[in-house]
Amino acid sequence: MKTIGIQIKSTEAIMVVLEKDAAGNIMQTNESVKFGIDDPTKPNQVRQFRDQINTAFDSIGATRIGIVARNANGKGDRSPSPISFKLEGIIQLYDKIDVELVWKQTTIAYFKKNARPGIAKNKYQEDAYDLAYYLMD
Repeated sequence: MKTIGIQIKSTEAIMVVLEKDAAGNIMQTNESVKFGIDDPTKPNQVRQFRDQINTAFDSIGATRIGIVARNANGKGDRSPSPISFKLEGIIQLYDKIDVELVWKQTTIAYFKKNARPGIAKNKYQEDAYDLAYYLMD
């Protein structure tokens, strides 16, 4: 069983893939990557982002995919980039399984009640890792 957790930061989608083996062990796979877009005003780059993410999803074959939800009403420094919502929309258009939006507060509450068995390979992947683990349950 595989799950994908995605955190969107500015113009990047940070994707973490976790896999549970037959013995119930959960590990982060080497399929965990970043996808970015340099200029979201150029249709060819938007299509390239879409194609890359859809190809990754197809090859991974996850049972659940989730995105860390962001507050559209944020103000100032905490305000998400408009480009990040464009990336979110592109990812949500994947049509083979539903892509879930999960609030970070949901994963925080989950880990208050459940032990965190591992950590992400890289610090920048932590939120995506937590989401992928939450989706595994």
